[in-house]
Amino acid sequence: MRNLILKLILITKFDKICNKLKGLLQDAEIARLEQKSGNRIKFVRQGFNGISIGSYDGDLTKFKIDKTSHLKSDSYIDCSGGVTIGRYFHCGKGLTIFSSSHNYECGDFIPYDNVTIERPVVIKDFVWSGANVTIIPGITIGEGAVLATNAVITKDVPDYAVVGGNPAVILKYRDKERFMKLKEEGRFY
Repeated sequence: MRNLILKLILITKFDKICNKLKGLLQDAEIARLEQKSGNRIKFVRQGFNGISIGSYDGDLTKFKIDKTSHLKSDSYIDCSGGVTIGRYFHCGKGLTIFSSSHNYECGDFIPYDNVTIERPVVIKDFVWSGANVTIIPGITIGEGAVLATNAVITKDVPDYAVVGGNPAVILKYRDKERFMKLKEEGRFY
């Protein structure tokens, strides 16, 4: 019994050490992404995975995020076509943003051509994205929009719209008057 307790203690300590090392590696990756993109990235750790930001040509300067915005674990951002994230953006785990795709309609190969089609994604100020949201190339998310968990954003989202579903549809609109009042008062979270 004593050996079993000792093994459990050792396993617990080993697990804590591994988690600490993983956290340090994630911090180092965030620092690398900040240096390559020229942005300050606020990373909120939830779970064990980090974030991934990349582009086909390795140019992370196409990724712009305001210093007041946050990204959470398991987020993937393809900034090949450019990704701009405004002020006070908050997202749940698992955000996926694509700013490029492949030519499948009139290409010289199947299932798709070797040409990369780049289209920028713009997320305006005060947007809240739930967990596991996917945004496809060429999309603009309007100011104050809310993206429901698991939404697949295939069309531009108007200012103050609350969208959800696959493909995402407008469910309702936020109270614009209240939103503007809070904005004027500087009540940001």
